[in-house]
Amino acid sequence: MVNESQGLSRPNAAASGSSSTTRSRRHAIPEEDATKLQFGEFADGEALTLTEVSTLLAAARSAPNVPPAPDNKVYKSTVEYVNEFQNASMEVSESMRTALVARPGFLNKFEIAQIMYLRPEKVEVAVALIPSLERYSQGDETEAILQSLLDDVRGMARYGVRP
Repeated sequence: MVNESQGLSRPNAAASGSSSTTRSRRHAIPEEDATKLQFGEFADGEALTLTEVSTLLAAARSAPNVPPAPDNKVYKSTVEYVNEFQNASMEVSESMRTALVARPGFLNKFEIAQIMYLRPEKVEVAVALIPSLERYSQGDETEAILQSLLDDVRGMARYGVRP
């Protein structure tokens, strides 16, 4: 007797011309779970704030010998979104990032970008917004360190300078 599910899956994969089935057999894509800081194929990527994305888009538009920006809806929507929701100057963003990376290995680059953008006031709020930070909500010295970092970031956002 032929297994019907196997019989159906092979022709479908061949009929659709999808190479993802073949690719997944050769190279297993790592599991993605942001709450566990597992980002799959994006693990080595950078996590940027909207301020940084805005700066990169502006630099790309003004660079010499660069073709003009795409004239399509996706690009225009992206630029509008970034411009509307960026919430700090590049100088303030750089100060925030410097403060947050001052303790190597304490925060993941994803967590750093999220804290810079969301600026939670308390550790409890930070954990609710960024579940991977739960490891620092145990009432020990790491929670105090995270709270200090959150206070620094909020101070920089409010006053535009390093507290």
